[in-house]
Amino acid sequence: MEAPRPFASAGGARFVPVTRGAVWKLWLWELWLLLLGAGLNANFLPDEEDVSFINEYVNLHNELRGSVEPSGANLRFMTWDVALSRTARAWGKKCVFEPNTHLEELRMAHPKFNGIGENMWVGPENEFTASIAIRSWYAERKKYHFENDSCLDDCSHYIQLVWDRSYKVGCAVTPCSRIGPIRHAAIFICNYAPGGALTRRPYKPGLICSQCSRYDRCTDFLCSNAERDQAIYYRYWYPRWEVPRPVVCDPLCIFIFFLRVLSFSLCATVVLMIQSQFPNILLEEQMLSTPEVNEVEPEKEEEEEEEEDKEKEEEEEEDKEKEEEEEEDKVEEEEEEG
Repeated sequence: MEAPRPFASAGGARFVPVTRGAVWKLWLWELWLLLLGAGLNANFLPDEEDVSFINEYVNLHNELRGSVEPSGANLRFMTWDVALSRTARAWGKKCVFEPNTHLEELRMAHPKFNGIGENMWVGPENEFTASIAIRSWYAERKKYHFENDSCLDDCSHYIQLVWDRSYKVGCAVTPCSRIGPIRHAAIFICNYAPGGALTRRPYKPGLICSQCSRYDRCTDFLCSNAERDQAIYYRYWYPRWEVPRPVVCDPLCIFIFFLRVLSFSLCATVVLMIQSQFPNILLEEQMLSTPEVNEVEPEKEEEEEEEEDKEKEEEEEEDKEKEEEEEEDKVEEEEEEG
């Protein structure tokens, strides 16, 4: 038979004092949970060279271009271009909802193309997606009358989006503290090459891919060309007007750097070789410079001797004059006594 166990009385419970260290740990734990929750809820805008971001907007461009009404006979397939995305990023950093002023300047917006096209979207940062921005441009087709080539309002975004000659696209999204009335804004820019214009219809209507070049093939209802669509990575090109400009060293910069290092090493080697062959070269320089000093010193000594001789002669003459005067005084005294 088990012995009866003592029951714990309510009044026997002890109060455990909370230490300062425990309070700090609890506070840090709560702070960590808050930061973790904020990080999970944060909307991070994609980098312009993020692969999933690139695939999203390039595929959407081609999807919308391939589904135009009336159907397009000569619309080109679009591929990504890094230089266009860098130009979009550089202008987006200015946080102004205005057209890029460098698009028509030679090699200022692209190292190869001139006359770059541009579409721009601005909205709250937490509402941005590439799909929302691009589809808002495509929605302008409702205002565009294809047969008359006229628009009830602004259709420039739509016309550039479905411009038949464009086959390269590069986009970037940039966060801004404020753009116009929008606080915590995001500015999304897409650049196109070759750029579109408002001088004609954006494409030729007709049977899909019926007016592609003979070197093209039909891909997703668009004219594609393996050579034309090849992606070129302009490693050392960045817009000159970008502020702050990324630090990039091209082959010429690398060559000059190594040339300077080589020249410095060569000069140091020559100096060390000369010092090893002529260890007392500094002493020899001092010895060579000493005679010059010695040549100057004798001249000074001669001048000083001449001055001393003159002084001695003058003193001797003064002594003689004094002696003569004393003799004359004696002669006069003797005559007076006689």
